[in-house]
Amino acid sequence: MTRAELAKRVHEAHGGITYQEAREVVESVLTLMSEGLCREGRLLVSGFGTFKVVERKARTGRDLGKGNPVQIPTRRTVVFVPSRQWLNEIAP
Repeated sequence: MTRAELAKRVHEAHGGITYQEAREVVESVLTLMSEGLCREGRLLVSGFGTFKVVERKARTGRDLGKGNPVQIPTRRTVVFVPSRQWLNEIAP
């Protein structure tokens, strides 16, 4: 689902707001989530799941074309851990 599709669904679910207002709400929520995750390193959405910033350790990989070893540096990434409640809904 794209941001535009999400905004459309918010607009349809809450007929009292325009599509443009729904887009602004979606953008605001996503911006606040991103800022919170950057600032605190963790974002918990009750009943949905947790987004966490984790650090991937440096490791040795392989150049797929030549097969030579390649050093992959340490990097930070975001992982999502779904809540048990949500998992039970999508895969009972």
